[in-house]
Amino acid sequence: MTSPAPHDTDPVPATTAGAGSSHAYRLPVMLGAGVLAVMLVRAFLLQPYAVASDSMSPTFEAGQRVLIAKVGTPSVGDVVVADVTHAWPGPDRSTHTDDGVIGRTLGAAAGALGIDLGERSVLARVVAGEGDEVVCCDGGHVAVNGTSVGPRLADNAAPFRIRVPTGRYFLLSDSASDAMDSRTHVGAGSLSTDGTVPEDALIGTVVTRIWPLGEMGSPATPTTTQP
Repeated sequence: MTSPAPHDTDPVPATTAGAGSSHAYRLPVMLGAGVLAVMLVRAFLLQPYAVASDSMSPTFEAGQRVLIAKVGTPSVGDVVVADVTHAWPGPDRSTHTDDGVIGRTLGAAAGALGIDLGERSVLARVVAGEGDEVVCCDGGHVAVNGTSVGPRLADNAAPFRIRVPTGRYFLLSDSASDAMDSRTHVGAGSLSTDGTVPEDALIGTVVTRIWPLGEMGSPATPTTTQP
């Protein structure tokens, strides 16, 4: 009978033999899964957004970052990000992203920070939905169903009276001087003639400020007019 082989001559277990190659593939797979998870979250749930102007001052200032939720239906008073590319002219967020390595690098960095360089978008507050009557001006303010909302406007603000169509929203900036909203696009410059935007143009609702770190928190929802 053949005696058992000494312990140090035992064949290497299959699990140990393949461990090296397994570890070699594990990191790329984990990184790929992480990137995919981030992409899915950003596409369907949450997305960072860079505030491009002072139109929502003092609630949000240019250069700040907010987090928007891309699920659910916004309510009156919510601050939303709207893609107005096909509704009315918004601030131009494009840059020279094709200008060599630097341009492409800046474009990639912008995307990571939540800046869509090909999108015309605005940050504004929902003040009226379908069926609501919006009038300008009531004591220097926009009025919704007879209640004044938003900041005080200039004395020469153009008067109007509209009823928000089905499936659309009327957006208003918190700042009158830097306004980029439905009021500033009533009539000329608005494809809908009433300045409203369709529901499918709303990218998401702001849930919190994420930058600067010392000012993190949910946005205020004023229920009365602003000075």
